[in-house]
Amino acid sequence: MVACTSRSYFADAEEALDTSGYFNLLDHVSTYYPRGIALNFPGYIVGFEEAPRSRVTDGPDDVLLDESVYAAGYTVKLFAKYLRFNLPFISHVMRYEGRLYGEGNCALYSLYHNQGKVVVDYCGDYARNGNTGSHDYGYAFSGSWDAVDLLRERLADDIASHGYSHLVVAVMGLDTPQEEAIRNYRSLVSAVRRNAGSDFEPLFVGITWPSFFANRWFDPMWETFAYSPIADRSDILGLTWLGVLFNEAILPLADRIEINVIAHSFGARAASIGLCVGPVILRDGKAGASLQPTGQVDDFIGLAPAFSLRRFIDENPLFYENVYYRDYCPKIRRFIFTASRNDNAFSPIFWSSPVGEHEEMRDFCGQQQTVHSVCASVDSNGDINGYDTSAKISYIDTSALMKYRVPGTKGTGHSDIYRPEVGKFLWHLINSSPQ
Repeated sequence: MVACTSRSYFADAEEALDTSGYFNLLDHVSTYYPRGIALNFPGYIVGFEEAPRSRVTDGPDDVLLDESVYAAGYTVKLFAKYLRFNLPFISHVMRYEGRLYGEGNCALYSLYHNQGKVVVDYCGDYARNGNTGSHDYGYAFSGSWDAVDLLRERLADDIASHGYSHLVVAVMGLDTPQEEAIRNYRSLVSAVRRNAGSDFEPLFVGITWPSFFANRWFDPMWETFAYSPIADRSDILGLTWLGVLFNEAILPLADRIEINVIAHSFGARAASIGLCVGPVILRDGKAGASLQPTGQVDDFIGLAPAFSLRRFIDENPLFYENVYYRDYCPKIRRFIFTASRNDNAFSPIFWSSPVGEHEEMRDFCGQQQTVHSVCASVDSNGDINGYDTSAKISYIDTSALMKYRVPGTKGTGHSDIYRPEVGKFLWHLINSSPQ
């Protein structure tokens, strides 16, 4: 009886937003532990969540769609229809200073309001009254525009006042709770830094999102059941707030700093559709009212990406998704994709032809290559062979490098992306500029 009456610290907000379930709590656990679950270098964590539309909007006009985006394929229009029922939104943006003991960490934006003594300090003047004082959770969807604006302003100030070498945006994949994602980001960035030294002092933006499929009790077949709903969820995230974040907060900074995206598995799916198609949602209900960036991502590093190369082809398949990345996606200067024969995460998903599947890479690289693409490999030390930085798409065989099982994960070498040798490989990619 005591257990049934116990409430979490942010219970009012969680119940209002329908984010109180076991897996849902894992999507905003950083708000409970701002110094314990945190980056150990300067940067931000942007927490995306989702809820029934009635919980996060006050009226039918809160969600306005840019129908011109439907030209990217009928599947895009289908995803837009899903927004009638469930909506993604930005629930919090955490800022980390990278200091000892987590000093200075704060919430730039948060819908999780304190009930008593402050758990999360707000970031001074950047936390506007609407974020810290309002308990109108029907504002959650439209308020995400405020979160994007705040982050854009703060990133611009950070770049202007500090000597950061790169802006790195990272997105993880399936079944990665926020705490694990933050640990993974710390491992990734630290591995690159170990090889690059002071040449790599990034300003970091890490994305977390609802990547769990609830029916995990279907083991060992649950991955097969999970693929389609998580694939759709990641696409919808890219078409909505992740696409907005890239277009309005990240790309406008391209003339001031080099931008690198590092995305794993379904994270690469969400990030690529966000940059190459999205966003489908409109600010103020007008096409063109959102900021229209002219900059580019320098490197899009897709580690075992969970989307199909068919997205670069304008076709109308009968039994498969129809999404088109027009003109090889002008917002990205170059793609780098990896695949390893030691990765069996995609084995049950026979219909999807994901980029990260080794057989897909073998078939692609067995064809005559064009000026747009090149195939290469990396050895066990992280050194690249046959790499041409001028190619739009580089497909790199990482079989010799990404081969070990990571504790707590499946897919054998699918998640082997955190070791020092992988950091060396990533630094080779980041540190090489197109000719």
